[in-house]
Amino acid sequence: MTAPPLVRPAAARTPRRLRHAPHPLYAELCSGPARWAALATFLTLLLPLAAKSALWQGSWGHTQLQVHTMTTLLAGPLAAAAGCWQGGREHRSRTAELRLSGARGPLAQFLVSAWPVVLGVLAGYTAAVAGALLASWPYVSAGRPLLLPPLADAVFLTAMTTAGMVVGRLVRWRLAAPALAVCAYVVLGFPTYQSAAVRFLSPAAAPALPALPVWWQPFAMAAWTGGLAAAAVVVHTARRRRYAALLPLAVAVAAAVPVVRTGAGMWHPDPLQKAQVCDDSSPRVCVNALDRGLLPEVSRALSGVTGRLAGVANVPVRFEDLHRAPHHDEAQLPQLYLGQSVVRGELADPERFAWEAAAGLVARECDATRADRTDAAVRDWLVSNSLSRRRREAEAARARQWGDQAAVARAEADARALTRLAAMPDARRRAWLGRYFATAGSCDGNGGPAL
Repeated sequence: MTAPPLVRPAAARTPRRLRHAPHPLYAELCSGPARWAALATFLTLLLPLAAKSALWQGSWGHTQLQVHTMTTLLAGPLAAAAGCWQGGREHRSRTAELRLSGARGPLAQFLVSAWPVVLGVLAGYTAAVAGALLASWPYVSAGRPLLLPPLADAVFLTAMTTAGMVVGRLVRWRLAAPALAVCAYVVLGFPTYQSAAVRFLSPAAAPALPALPVWWQPFAMAAWTGGLAAAAVVVHTARRRRYAALLPLAVAVAAAVPVVRTGAGMWHPDPLQKAQVCDDSSPRVCVNALDRGLLPEVSRALSGVTGRLAGVANVPVRFEDLHRAPHHDEAQLPQLYLGQSVVRGELADPERFAWEAAAGLVARECDATRADRTDAAVRDWLVSNSLSRRRREAEAARARQWGDQAAVARAEADARALTRLAAMPDARRRAWLGRYFATAGSCDGNGGPAL
């Protein structure tokens, strides 16, 4: 009798690794409104920044001040509207009741729903800030960008998004999001037109010109805006323990006190603004240390003026970009304003810059009519560029066109005075100019030597 064949049991198969369901946050980031929030924030900042690029490219301070202004006044209300839309999305999709029966607590559910939009807004903001800094970098000659103020603005955007979501959950109205954006714009912008120190509680409040904040200012603003938003979230989600909102509210109030008490003292001028860098011409040409990259171009624009002043007595020893009244041995350069005299690291109109510098050199603080013709001749001879020539020709043509014989006579007399000055021998002209600059700017009635 043969034994039955031995049948071995089949080897147990190891089950394939179970795939975990994606985290809700990941799903919201990939397919929810986070992408649209990122795109809207990026475009909201990019378009106005690009339209005003000439006003900030070339200076870290102007770049970051412009980005901060656009972030608080435009991206802030947009973030509040995006959060409000996300908060009302649960009512529109009829998932509010399902959320109440979930295993997660109210706060966890709120964060899972809010963070996708928050991350989308922050992603768009980060891209816009990085783009602005990169666009300004090729034209900046001194200084460095600051890190803490953009981080404080990121906290502000987070606070606006979460506060907007609280409003969206509470207000069941389809137009709540745009209405909230308009209200946020008014609330943020209105204090900037006030004079009281309380206006600095608005994140949109900033100095008129670029300045450095004190070390604690970004932390105080982050605590102020973040504390208010955190208190609102706690009150909304922790219904049985709403007293927990007192902690973030206390943080916000504690941060607001030094902000209001310090006011405009939270910013101070950049130390580089008080320093000057100069060339080796005579008279020397000096610019603010923040604009040191412009020195070669400014020196080249004024080379005609400084060359004709060489060897002349009683002239200033240097031209400076001053933010104060000049001393007797200093002449003030025309202000280097971004978007006007300076565009993307270059002088917008070198000839006009030289004409304004020469005009400031012979300007008088009083009405010295007798010296007007002499001052104009010295100014035009020092400049001697096409702009000066076109101005004289345009004035003469306008006088002839209007038939103003007195103006025609004045234009002809001015031309003769300039011709006499230009025809002088060099040594005699230097001596004459020395006597002229000895009384330049004087209001004693004599006006110095005449032509």
